[in-house]
This record gives sequence, structure tokens and C-alpha cells, in this order.
Amino acid sequence: MSWFKIDDGFHCHPKVFAAGTPAIGLYVRCGSWAAQQVTDGVVPKHVAKMYGTPRMIKALVDAGLWHQKGHDCESCPELDANSYAIHQYLERNPSRVETELARKSKSERQQRWREGKKKEQVNQGDAPNVDGHVDASTSRHGDAAPDPTRPDPTPVPPTEEPPPYPPQADGHLPAVYGQAPAAAAVGPDWLQPLTAAMGTAGMHVPWKFKGDDLVRLHNDIQRLGVPLMVEQASRSWQSARTPVVSSRFFYDSWHALPTPAPTPDGRPSLRSVTGPSKTTSYLESMAAIADELRAAGGNQ
Repeated sequence: MSWFKIDDGFHCHPKVFAAGTPAIGLYVRCGSWAAQQVTDGVVPKHVAKMYGTPRMIKALVDAGLWHQKGHDCESCPELDANSYAIHQYLERNPSRVETELARKSKSERQQRWREGKKKEQVNQGDAPNVDGHVDASTSRHGDAAPDPTRPDPTPVPPTEEPPPYPPQADGHLPAVYGQAPAAAAVGPDWLQPLTAAMGTAGMHVPWKFKGDDLVRLHNDIQRLGVPLMVEQASRSWQSARTPVVSSRFFYDSWHALPTPAPTPDGRPSLRSVTGPSKTTSYLESMAAIADELRAAGGNQ
């Protein structure tokens, strides 16, 4: 890999200001190309036109950063009509000859290192196992730098998760919707009607409790009744933006419901709990205003 070098004062050089920032972008790109292709700073016109515009090229020539055929700079090579030259390229960058010598030297150094490594392994009685792409000067594979962002491949043993449901007094776990546990006990008796009703309504999620959730749920069942809780859960289920994976999704909405007033048939109703919607209240208000306007018009 070759490098196109510029000094730390390049950014404020008068020629750079004269050429302008867009043209300097072309200068850097073509300099990188010349270093890669080892052209001693010569840039063919078709390459310059591929990376920049005629206006950028002219700005570099006018500023003296590039030369074209017929230039009088003694430190830069002579050119034909199809090329430009980066001014004083060889004063800051290695020539083709220097680059080729450096590459040859590196190749010979790598070969010596591989042969030495091979002899060392043979003397130790091991089968040769030498990677021909290892750079002897860096002990790395090729030109690739080590990547510090790669994760440590050392396996981490999985941690044992606690049971998702707290055990009951008899040591068994609560029931899961739609599933029959192997143990005879499937949770508190008072939870079974709600469990069955939720499963019948198609809401199959496991019971999960934290803190006083179990106590709150027991009180809410006594206060609200199973039908009302299933009706509220169904609404929450249908309005959920993501799949419901735990019964805890319903706890707060159940606990927030006020104690319902009984309907004429003696059963609690969700409508009596939640009250009229905002839309219903708005329409009723508008109807009342319309009645007042009609009455006022009839009295005139």
C-alpha cells in the first residue's frame, strides 16, 4: 500500500487558497490515484476528468499545483498533451523505483521469516504450518490491522433464570392460560374462574406477579367480578400495539377501574365504570346547543 503525502501546512498555502476547496478535492483524489498506480505524480487527463470538472482542473493549473505540457518547472517531469503532473510530487512521495525496491525488500524479509519459522517447526517435530500471508515485520496477516471491536469469543455460560411465577404455599406454580400443569395444584382456587374465562376469550398469557400483585388481583376480582375484568382485558388486548406476553399487561388497567354501579339486572357494566366517551360527550353538548338555538329562533 502506498500513500499520498501532503505536509501539515498545506491547508493554508497560498496556492491552495487560490485553487479553492472544490479543486483541492480533485487534487487529493488524483494524488491518491497516482500513489496507488506509482506514476511519479503524473495524472492522465481522462483520470482527471473522471474525478473533477474542467473548471477544477484549470484552477489547479492556474494556481501552480498542477502542470501541463510546456511547463517550465525544473523539479517536475516533462509531459505530453494527455497528462498533468502534480507539482513537486517526488519531493514528498517515493518514486516508482523506491516503491518497487521497498516492496521487493519486504517480500524478501517475509520469505526469510517463513523459512525460519518452517525450520523451527520441523526441528521441534511439528508439521509445518506457516501462513504465507503473514507479514514478518508486523506478525500480522497481510496489511489488515487488528479490529478492537470484535467480541471476545470466550463462551459465557448462560445464567439460570428464576421461575417466571412465584410458588404458592404448597410449593406449586400458578396456572398458565390454556396449559394444564403436571402438578395437581394449579394456583389459588379464586384465580381459576378468571383463568378459564381469559382462556375462553383467546387471551393465552402466563400469570406473572411482583410484590403485592397477587393481593391486588384477589381484591380486584372480588370488587369487579370476572366478566367485567375479561371485558376490560379484551379491550386492552385489541388495542395493544405489540403482542401481549404477560398477564401483568392487564393489572394496572384492572386496578384503575372504579367499583362499578350495578345495572338493573344486578350485573356490573364496563360502560358504567368508564362513563361516556369524549366523542359521545361532545356530540351531546353540540345537540344541546342546537336545541337552545332552535328554541331561541322560535321565540323571535
